[in-house]
Amino acid sequence: MIVLTDQDGTSVTFEMLDVVEYQGEEYAVLYPADAGEDEPVHILRIISENMDRNEAEFEGLEDEELIDTIYQIFCESNDIF
Repeated sequence: MIVLTDQDGTSVTFEMLDVVEYQGEEYAVLYPADAGEDEPVHILRIISENMDRNEAEFEGLEDEELIDTIYQIFCESNDIF
C-alpha cells in the first residue's frame, strides 16, 4: 500500500499491483484501496525514487495509447485476460 498526495494536498491510499518497465521507463500500476470492483487501475510514470527515505515521485499520463500499452503489458505479465 502507498499513499499519494496530489497538488491540492489530498491523500489517497493505493495498492501497488505492479511496476512495469517500458522503453527505459518505469510505470506503477495502482488500484485505489477503497475502490469497488468497477474502478479502473491507475497507471503513473515513476519519475524519481529515494529508497533510503521510502519516497517516490509520480507523473500522470495523458497518452491513451501509452496507457493501453502499459496496461496490456501488465495484464500479460500477470496472466489477466
